[in-house]
Formats: sequence, C-alpha cells, structure tokens
Amino acid sequence: MPKYNLDWKTTDAQLLEALLLSTGGEGGAPLQEVLLMADAVDGTVLTHQEVEQGLEKLMSVGYVAIQKNKLLLTPAFLRDYEDVEGAEEEQPALLRLLQQQTLKAENLDEPKILIKKYKLKNQYEAYLEQFGG
Repeated sequence: MPKYNLDWKTTDAQLLEALLLSTGGEGGAPLQEVLLMADAVDGTVLTHQEVEQGLEKLMSVGYVAIQKNKLLLTPAFLRDYEDVEGAEEEQPALLRLLQQQTLKAENLDEPKILIKKYKLKNQYEAYLEQFGG
C-alpha cells in the first residue's frame, strides 16, 4: 500500500471550499468551524482520514497552513483562486484548480509532522463529541 495518497479527491475540494467559506478568504479558522461549514454547505461530514489526507495534500502544494491552532489559506492559494472565481459550481472549479497541482510524496512529510503537532485527531474527536458525526 502506498505511503501517501497522491490523487486529488472531491473531498479535498469540499474541505477547501469549507475553509474558504469559514475564513471568508482571509485569516484562519479552527478545524471545528471548517467542519461545520462543510456540513452546512451540502451535508458533507468529512471523516478523520479525509480531513487528514486533504490537509496533507493542501499543505504540500502550499495552499493551506496551520498557525496558532487555526487553518488558513495561503496567499498562493488566493492568487490561484482569483482565476477560478465566478465559477457557477464552486466545488468542481476548486477540484479543477487542485488537479492542476502536482502531488509529490516527498512534499507530504512536513505536512504530516505539522498535522500531528496540530493534534488533528484530538480536534476531530472533540468536534464529533460536540456536534456528532
């Protein structure tokens, strides 16, 4: 089994869209807000694995960062996103944008470490306890 998931999935675009909506495109948002937004948009309840792998991939291409216990979109993402804004369907447009980014296994090591330090699993479990899954 490969060590990393090197394919973009619909759930990655859903996570990115939820991040975009929960941050308003600036600043950061705690994981709980991002997950609540994903649920609010279309009833999506992302699994722990989908969130973890999605964040690893988004961080590896420089689109998402973790700062002071918040997830934030990077200036690089916001620049690229300007080119797809105005698309009628947000998720397919975001997925197309992601598919233009090449995923490399060697770029996923650092995000894995940062996500572990972020205590993603604990935050995800706290979300489930508070809001149910």
